[in-house]
Amino acid sequence: MNIDQREFAPLTTAFPKGIVAIDLETTGLSPLVDRIIELAAIKVTPDKIETFCELINPKVEIPAFTTDIHGITQEMVADRPTLDKVLPAYHEFVGDLPIVAHNAKFDLGFLLFAQHQLGHSLGRNDIYCSVKASRRAFKEMPNHKLGTLAQELDLGLENHHRALDDTLACLKLFNKTLEKGPVAGVLKDSRLFNLQDFKKNSMEQLKGPLAILKKKAESQIVVDIKYKGGSYKGQYRPIKPISLLPMPEGHVLYGLCLFTNIHKSFALSKIQDVKELNAEEISQRYKALEKSLKNS
Repeated sequence: MNIDQREFAPLTTAFPKGIVAIDLETTGLSPLVDRIIELAAIKVTPDKIETFCELINPKVEIPAFTTDIHGITQEMVADRPTLDKVLPAYHEFVGDLPIVAHNAKFDLGFLLFAQHQLGHSLGRNDIYCSVKASRRAFKEMPNHKLGTLAQELDLGLENHHRALDDTLACLKLFNKTLEKGPVAGVLKDSRLFNLQDFKKNSMEQLKGPLAILKKKAESQIVVDIKYKGGSYKGQYRPIKPISLLPMPEGHVLYGLCLFTNIHKSFALSKIQDVKELNAEEISQRYKALEKSLKNS
């Protein structure tokens, strides 16, 4: 992988000690039941650029529909190390440098859940999201998916959905947002948290209606949630739950809102109620979404 360090002057100016971009590929979308199968990182410092990339044996079957996305097969990971062997090397590579990822909540959700499960201590890294940076710097884009941005901004993404290639595209994107500036505004808007902000709450603590979400996220079955906030404040809205993610301010539900057809994060502390739906009710929710998309 050829990387010209000279193009990353905006990054090394904003982060004089260095910064690390990361990306991972997984067996699915939920940290509760799915596993990391590839982890990559690119470290940029004023002196050099270093890369880290490992395929990981998840010790579970890789679903065919995810292989169709990233191209990683069971045979490719059969003789690779497990995550507990890879994470220490990753931590050593990253150190306490700032981290940037595209849709960082997703990637960090998997990594933090794994760290909690393995009993690893958390670093002191500031976490930045290149999606949030892009939304500030490039408001004119049709969307802020990495593939779209790579094409629109000529980032040279060759193997989309392979971790190292996506990491480089994320790094180039974040660099371009800083180049466009203003730097202080981009950094403020794209910073999510510091890993030390986290409280090690267990997902096992979910009780009452929220316990339904854990089960539904595993199967990604649509439910109605009553949420305290947003455009539909106090109303029930249909959500296809994708994963429950640990965040510093508390756990969040990441899912597809069938009212807006947008993936969103919902703070569990603001979910007032959860209704399970039967097959007919779920079908009605999808039909309503299809109708709204046709009329939009």
